[in-house]
Amino acid sequence: MAEKFRKIVNAPHKAFGRARKNIAKMTPTTKKGKAARAAGVAMTGMFQFLLWAVKYATLDNHATRAMERGFANMTVGKNKDGKDKKLSAFAKKYPNLSSHMLYYMMLGAVAIAAPHAYDALTNGGDENDKVESIAEIPFGQPGTYGAYLDRMRSITPLLIADLIAKEGVHMDDQGRHTPYKDSNGIPTIGFGSTVLKDGSKVTMNTPPISTEEAYELARWHLEQGETYFVMYCYDVAMEKVNINTTSEAFGMASIVYNSYSKLIENPKDKSHKKRFEKLREIYDQYGLATPDSLVMDAFTQYPVKDMRSFGEKWLGGAPVQTTANMLGNFLADGRGMYWRRWLEAGMLTGDITPEMMLDCPANGMYEFFKVMKEKKSAFFIGDGEKRRVNKETYARFKEWLANPVNERGERLGEKNFPRVRNLLPADVRVMCESGHCKLGDVEFIAQFTATPAQQEAETASYVIGYDEQYRQAVGAFRAGDYDGALAQYLKMAEEYPNNALIHNDLAATYNQLGRYDDAIKHARIIINEIGDKSQYGAAQYNAGFAYEQKGDLQKALANYKLALANGNRRVQKDITRVSNQLKKNQRGGTKKSRRTAYMDASKKLGNNAHSADFDVTQFGRGGRGMA
Repeated sequence: MAEKFRKIVNAPHKAFGRARKNIAKMTPTTKKGKAARAAGVAMTGMFQFLLWAVKYATLDNHATRAMERGFANMTVGKNKDGKDKKLSAFAKKYPNLSSHMLYYMMLGAVAIAAPHAYDALTNGGDENDKVESIAEIPFGQPGTYGAYLDRMRSITPLLIADLIAKEGVHMDDQGRHTPYKDSNGIPTIGFGSTVLKDGSKVTMNTPPISTEEAYELARWHLEQGETYFVMYCYDVAMEKVNINTTSEAFGMASIVYNSYSKLIENPKDKSHKKRFEKLREIYDQYGLATPDSLVMDAFTQYPVKDMRSFGEKWLGGAPVQTTANMLGNFLADGRGMYWRRWLEAGMLTGDITPEMMLDCPANGMYEFFKVMKEKKSAFFIGDGEKRRVNKETYARFKEWLANPVNERGERLGEKNFPRVRNLLPADVRVMCESGHCKLGDVEFIAQFTATPAQQEAETASYVIGYDEQYRQAVGAFRAGDYDGALAQYLKMAEEYPNNALIHNDLAATYNQLGRYDDAIKHARIIINEIGDKSQYGAAQYNAGFAYEQKGDLQKALANYKLALANGNRRVQKDITRVSNQLKKNQRGGTKKSRRTAYMDASKKLGNNAHSADFDVTQFGRGGRGMA
């Protein structure tokens, strides 16, 4: 029987093998004939292989033959009545049939277990293993502000270098940044920061911070504030605006950071004011998930009407030098505007390169201004419509950078006037010096977010002055003392109600305690009241998890998707799980069992995401970023 069976199942692929050999023996004389022979050999060979593969996988292979021999040669046992065991007797009598039945049962078991095994391998395991195995790269969703911001992140060091060159720094003997009063008498720390991440204002009693924390504060203000967002809005909505060079991005970011949009449009224009009120509302609702479509809708509803001279050229797609010359029309706020507008113009045209800013002494721009005798003509030539940038001064500035001196000709020493590059965090400096500080450099994002110093500074800069108290709360959470952690987080939240990190920690702790409504409440505080966009992804994850545990899968999915669009990369598997469960429920499938474990939300703060295209219609426009 076994041999007869094998002959039957081997017959199809052997038949194609004979056909292939017969075709190969043909000797056509024409090109078409030879081509047909080659095609015939290839086709019959492919079918022969496919039939053999199917036969081997399902009908005749080493596994089935080994089981068949085992059944044929086995000794049939006796039952308690002294008779042959029926199952064993059947297997010995029909070894070929029995081996195939057992083989198919094994295949069925593998097919059923495989999805669960995959889920366990991808979703289970130790949390620390997953943290190490997943790259933390914040790729935004296509068609959203997050994707635009990703292109801009790699020029942030240049903008911070610009701040240092203009304002200088104040550091103690240990190299830590101390509070100082800026030119307007406002307490400031680090690289121009007047407000801390927890919403409190810098005072002269604010504790000193490290260089990494100073950089992180400045980066947070630039990237989570509205500098890049304003650029994004014009770039998306205005047909002739296309920021695609490092110099234009660098120049426009500096202009917008210092002047918002008042050099582009008349700030008193009603259409301009209403549009940006609407855009700000959208940004507060969606964060990095802000879709291009809503921005374009706002510009359609409130179009650009009253442009300033610079805005008219920039929005109209004029040559970059022509546009830069228009900055000379905005010098009325004092002589300091001469060199500031001249510097912005040079960034825009590329006459001021990133390397020049990195080589500039801290607060060096003011010293250069004095070297140039504080004359307007050193920076802008002509009047009215004929006013233009004095490009000869760029060459003079480059020479000065090689040997920076004050107005008396005395060299600016490194001790009191360190070069800007030496004041940046070491990791950032290395990336800039290796050419990664340019528009759209993806490698910059990957390297910067992965550095331990950056990860530590990202959290430490939230708890300046109460870092030890925060560490104790985190320690209690990680030790499983959720009640103890809760008490400490609540105490900090009472004193620092605008600290989004603390509210996310509270949401995570409430989730661990099964108090899901309280977790949702604190997620909403972050999105509806505080508006810290860097914490939206974690807040929406915490809310999504709480909704999932409450059984509201639709709200859970909506929050998970918003978390993904706001940079929480690892939430993708939560989206997949809940989406599959919703499909099962729609088909009348079995009810999902409650998760037995979930990601420690405190470890998800700052995680980032990348997945399928973003579709705002999945979330609706009610509420403020869900939660």
